[in-house]
Amino acid sequence: MDKGKVSVIIPTYKRCQFIERAIDSVLNQTYKNIEVIVVDDNGDGTPDRLKMLDIMKKYESDPRILYIRNPQNLGGALARNIGIEVANGEFITFLDDDDVYLPTKIEVQYNEMVKNDWDVSIMDGATYNSEGRLLSIKKQKISEKPTYKELIVAHVMYHLTNTNTFMYKADCLKKIGAFDDISAGQEYMLMLKTINAKLKFGYIPQALVACYISDNNRISTSEKKLKAQKIILKEKKKYFKYLTQPQKRHVLCRHHGVVFYVLLKRRKFVSALSHAFFAFLYSPKSALELYSEYKGKLRANI
Repeated sequence: MDKGKVSVIIPTYKRCQFIERAIDSVLNQTYKNIEVIVVDDNGDGTPDRLKMLDIMKKYESDPRILYIRNPQNLGGALARNIGIEVANGEFITFLDDDDVYLPTKIEVQYNEMVKNDWDVSIMDGATYNSEGRLLSIKKQKISEKPTYKELIVAHVMYHLTNTNTFMYKADCLKKIGAFDDISAGQEYMLMLKTINAKLKFGYIPQALVACYISDNNRISTSEKKLKAQKIILKEKKKYFKYLTQPQKRHVLCRHHGVVFYVLLKRRKFVSALSHAFFAFLYSPKSALELYSEYKGKLRANI
């Protein structure tokens, strides 16, 4: 393990048109003690693998880049775990292949991790459309040094997610088992394991990651999104003992609201409307908040 080094893991699958932008955003960080682990999950012989091989020639002479080629598609969870296994950094963070880090992301997060001796930290995330217009900023609803109950309640109610904003001490991430090999909901489950392991947790209220939402590949994963919602709701109900009745209604409202959004993207309007009805039935206030959160995404994708 290289003390002070930050390993950035970028899994990639069928997004060759964006991968250089993602890699370059890491290479151009103000914090320089980094390694970039690109895990190519396209599979041997596929058109996207051939494109990736050509793209990665640009980085062959850069010692900061480690390019791993999976023989077959394994999925995001296992691709990230492969990156975790080979990482040499004292700290590990992640980046999706179609998103970017703002220039000071690693420096700000690393400095806070070291100063506070945190095991893990998260940040806010900014969402943009394909033209680069800011749609929303997701601010985490926790204090900068949250308690266990605060984390559980916030995660169940709002999701302390966006893998791009996570930074872990490498040994802590490996100790909790990294990502579960499940088809959907990996990000939520990793954070749930993190909270239950009672790692020293910190929050940095800055949005230094740009997440882009409007490419077709994201839209095509809607079936996985629906499956994830069912898995996640089942897990959430195990922690309802920590929530008040209004908070439970908020969770159920958001579940139906997110399903409504996914079905609307797929133009299944009748099914979508039934979930919109239940969302408002459980909590009109939460439903309106969710609409405000998603309206930019709806404009981008519908």
